[in-house]
Amino acid sequence: MSHFIDKSALERRARVLIVEDDRAIRAILSDGLSGMFETEKAPDGQAALDLLAEMGLPPDVIMTDVSMPRVDGFEFAQRVRAQRHLADVPIIMVTANADREFKIKALDFGVDDYVTKPFDLAEVKLRVRNLARVRQARQIISGYATELEKRVAHRTVELQRALSELGAAESSLREAHNETVIKLAVACEYRDDDTAQHLKRMAGYSRVIAQNYGLGAAHVRSIETAAPMHDIGKIGVPDSILLKPGKLTPDEFKVMQRHPGIGARILAGSTSPLLVAAEQIALTHHEKFDGTGYPRNLKGEQIPVEGRIVALADVFDALTTRRCYKPAFSIERSLDIIREGDGKHFDPDVVRAMMQGIDEIVQICDRYRDPEPVSQANSVERAGTQG
Repeated sequence: MSHFIDKSALERRARVLIVEDDRAIRAILSDGLSGMFETEKAPDGQAALDLLAEMGLPPDVIMTDVSMPRVDGFEFAQRVRAQRHLADVPIIMVTANADREFKIKALDFGVDDYVTKPFDLAEVKLRVRNLARVRQARQIISGYATELEKRVAHRTVELQRALSELGAAESSLREAHNETVIKLAVACEYRDDDTAQHLKRMAGYSRVIAQNYGLGAAHVRSIETAAPMHDIGKIGVPDSILLKPGKLTPDEFKVMQRHPGIGARILAGSTSPLLVAAEQIALTHHEKFDGTGYPRNLKGEQIPVEGRIVALADVFDALTTRRCYKPAFSIERSLDIIREGDGKHFDPDVVRAMMQGIDEIVQICDRYRDPEPVSQANSVERAGTQG
């Protein structure tokens, strides 16, 4: 399937547009980033908008100051987001103001990240690199989805000429579509400690819960296939945090909490119902029924049913499998913890659906159990010392 990938997105250097009215700061950013990226410069928001209109290919990342003549950073970000071909370009705001009100306003205007003055060039490079990788990943996934949609359309015309082969052809096409999504999910999980068995368990648990919840067969298949994509946003989390064996600091956890939004942006804009479901799951699988989850503090049925189902499947899998910080809990203890979260962390109807299918869920848990480590006792002991 390598011919699906947009090789130009992989081979070319990422381009960064720097929008800054201070000539010295503009030069520092341009010179500092030029070793890793192609850079374009603009002295204010209006000049940047004019430059973007002339560009054949949008930049991969935009860095903008806040206070500028003619068009300031907030208006510039808003006008960039209003243009369809620029809507997914990550924006980093460079500012001396980092209070809570500013951050909320920046996010409301479509800003993805911010850098405070005086800035550390090494940190700026890492932030730009990570956002460029996220956009590159989205372009690759978009290429997969577009190519698949073209193949589906072409195959449909052919199938209309041979109705006797319709059933077999549809089954083959669905398997190819599902296999592609699974391979993308495995590629993202490769950076984490999770395994392919984890993805199979997530798909199976989500299917059982969705069936017992009463969803239609097509909806159940969609959730089952999209569930393994729930953590695709972790591709945008630094390895130092994602692979940290111990407990995350509050600041590190805030960075980790960005992954649902990153995943949703990667999957956004597709016409594929499967990727639409995957986008909903990626964005909402850490929301809680009582409104205390993240990233949007959604409550009750504000959370899409796909997110409510996968949230429960994800927690059950985390409880029943070994982690670097804990051993695998028994089924009984895991269910007790879930019952404690009934109505708080979890939708009560989703919990009931899980309990109705618990026998099948336990079978899935056993069938796709992770391989035992060389010395599980040592692993558990080491996890205890790391907190």
